Amino acid sequence: MESEAGLSETVSPIPKPNRHHRRRFALAVPGVLLLIVALLFALDSRPVPPFAWLTQAEMARLTQPGPLTRLKDKVVILTAPLWRHYWNRQPQILIDSRLLTLSAAATDQTGLGAPVATNTNGMRAWILSRAEMSTFLERLKATPDVQLLSRPRIQTASGAKGQMFMGETVSVAGINTPVGVTMELIPKIISGSIRLSFAVTSTEMGAPSGQAATVRTNLVLACRVLLPNAGGLVLDGGNARAGSGTNHWLIISPTAVDVQGRPIKP
Repeated sequence: MESEAGLSETVSPIPKPNRHHRRRFALAVPGVLLLIVALLFALDSRPVPPFAWLTQAEMARLTQPGPLTRLKDKVVILTAPLWRHYWNRQPQILIDSRLLTLSAAATDQTGLGAPVATNTNGMRAWILSRAEMSTFLERLKATPDVQLLSRPRIQTASGAKGQMFMGETVSVAGINTPVGVTMELIPKIISGSIRLSFAVTSTEMGAPSGQAATVRTNLVLACRVLLPNAGGLVLDGGNARAGSGTNHWLIISPTAVDVQGRPIKP
């Protein structure tokens, strides 16, 4: 018979957790997440043409997050405590826009020169510096047959989507339909300039009294443009002239502002 001592086995001590390894791992995880965020933002800042017309489908792809954007958003949320101080100090972007109507005679007096782009619908686009924008707005004040219809404004952060609607919802053929100005945009600060991707639709009631309600579209466009800070983009609605002979124009100007809402000098 074997002794109890012979049957016993040496029991290995339970290893103690290595605090240094855990500390290094805890520091490495946020670093990796921050690197992923930086890489995703770098991919989003790849060079693009100064101006490009966008289809509604292309604009929808910009405003509806894809896999990379969703991944970036998740990582940003996970690392929020590390980024909070950084984001709180980042500038905001104020987008000031004007929707106007101009007669054919007023159009000839804008003095804008050759546009940077046109499209098949006759729309024209001009990119203006801060000084040129100021001069152009002053010229419009002294030009007859220029009417300001609305002045939508949006403030959002760089890289964050902004959207707004000014108008009312009416029933057209039994369907609730928005009538007014709808704007959706994404601004991003790039090397002191502002890349702006946006879509705008302007509609109004178009039925004579006593007939079924209809909605007339005055302006619908989407584009991506690189603008000087506090500069602007001027868009001529093209061939879609109203019965009065006037045409709809859009002026849009983004300005980077600090945390107190003060414009940042370009």
